[in-house]
Amino acid sequence: MGPPESNPATPPAGWGRRALLTPWPAVLLGVLCFLNCIGNDFAYDDVELIVDNPRIRSATDFRGIWLSDWWYPLEGTTHANPKRDRLYRPLTLHSFALDYAAHGRDPRGYHLANVALHAVVCSLAWYFARRMTGDAAVASLAAILFAVHPVHAEAVANVVGRAEVLAALSMLGGLLALTTRRAESVLWPTLVAALLFLLALLAKETAICYPAVALLVLYWTQRGRPWPWRWWLTRLALLLLPLVVYLPLRYVALEHQLFRVQPADVWMNPLVTATVVERVLGAFTILGHYTRLLLMPSDLSFDYGLAIVDPRAGFVPLTAVGLAAAAALVIGLLGFRSRDELRRQVAVWVALSLASYLLISNTVLLIGVSLAERLMYWPSVPVLSLTALGVVRFRRRYCRPGQTLAKSARLMYVLGVLLIGAFGLRTAVRNLDWADNLTLTSRDVETYPQGIHLNRGYATELIRFTAHMRDPNMRQQTLAQAEKYLVAALALDPANAEALALRAGVRAELGDIDRAYLYAESALLLEPSLPDALRVLARLRGAPDDEERRRANLRAVAESQPIDPTAWLALASAELDAGRPYAARE
Repeated sequence: MGPPESNPATPPAGWGRRALLTPWPAVLLGVLCFLNCIGNDFAYDDVELIVDNPRIRSATDFRGIWLSDWWYPLEGTTHANPKRDRLYRPLTLHSFALDYAAHGRDPRGYHLANVALHAVVCSLAWYFARRMTGDAAVASLAAILFAVHPVHAEAVANVVGRAEVLAALSMLGGLLALTTRRAESVLWPTLVAALLFLLALLAKETAICYPAVALLVLYWTQRGRPWPWRWWLTRLALLLLPLVVYLPLRYVALEHQLFRVQPADVWMNPLVTATVVERVLGAFTILGHYTRLLLMPSDLSFDYGLAIVDPRAGFVPLTAVGLAAAAALVIGLLGFRSRDELRRQVAVWVALSLASYLLISNTVLLIGVSLAERLMYWPSVPVLSLTALGVVRFRRRYCRPGQTLAKSARLMYVLGVLLIGAFGLRTAVRNLDWADNLTLTSRDVETYPQGIHLNRGYATELIRFTAHMRDPNMRQQTLAQAEKYLVAALALDPANAEALALRAGVRAELGDIDRAYLYAESALLLEPSLPDALRVLARLRGAPDDEERRRANLRAVAESQPIDPTAWLALASAELDAGRPYAARE
């Protein structure tokens, strides 16, 4: 690196290299990769948790946001679903309420906030990697990989993925506070780190790994300093202090529960009905999926449920990938016994990866899903930092002038840039899949046609889409296409009550009354209170539907007075009350 030029108007020699060794390249790439998602609509859980969620319409609704769980209550429901996942994420909900106060239901503001938060996390990831390694080159590569990685598309392009981003932001901020120079002898930085741990927990439960992560980071950054046990116990106690606040809040919000009472739905996490052997193999298969997503994120999906992850399939190729990854992790941990500084550093990064991954691994505890791309947002930080450490050390050892691979150094550099570019391009393309539910489900069912939830989800969106069709022939063709995907879902899971209810509705729309009765009653035998099935039977039996008749009358009035906003607003309000946000937005 050359000395600076005497003329301040002229960039100093090596200024481009120095710019690369800062957080800014990662921040800029993180923004550029996700900029195209700002124009997206709400998709997937966004619809229920933002569009249809009455709690976020007031940022001052303390009880609705801070003393109730993630899924309760939803628009148009008087009772929460007793089978819902018991989640507590009030900080994320409150951020949605602030968005709503600023720009209502306009999705652009929500997406813009996600992109901005991701940029901040990219910056913090750079500072964290540099503090752990003392190497700006490693920090830059780690942060750039994090910024552009396609596995993060779900966390950033899906508004509800903000829970992951907020949790990672708080955790990284806490780790940086914990490892400041003042933290060696003063307790205030530890208290700041504890406060940020509380914020991370309030954003998403997976931040519970923070104390273990923090102790590992302290172990590495304080190596060589013989602190007494009292020093360590004091910091551990302070780091655990937020649980005194968080657990009672969670207990009240989850109606005197701390965890899920009923097991997860099998179509979301097939391990809930697996045998012991299937669970063990399934855990390795899930690790194989995550390994593949980090190394080759070509095939992406918002769902990896039943049939995509199938414990009954036994040992599959991704199980072997998971076993290889587990073996690599064990070998990496052995570095704790080595006197070599690099091997010990590798061991620390591996331990950080494991501490971050344990909760979502479906080994110790079965969570609501078998795996999900959004769950890798924080755990990818240590994994990608370890990758960057390996790449930089390899380049310095073998690719400098006079070394073994010196002649290939430029080619390897070009290949590295191309890989980062490919990751960024894949991320940008994936963002477009999150444009809306119809686009998302159609793309993902092409990727994983064996997915039960994907087939049913795409069919649901096609059925909703027919509500806007005026051409009866086109409507019938679309309903027939929707039924094809429902048949595929039922072939994979014949006892899927929701798919049966949807198929009953399709048959009723197509005039096949006998089969509509058959499918609706079959769905109710499996799930007696299923609303879709009850609604189909009521319609088939000629039960009066005042609300439907009211909406039809309002639409007729609105169409007869196309320039009258009052009529259209009344129709939109009625559609929202009926739980039909897409029709309301039209």
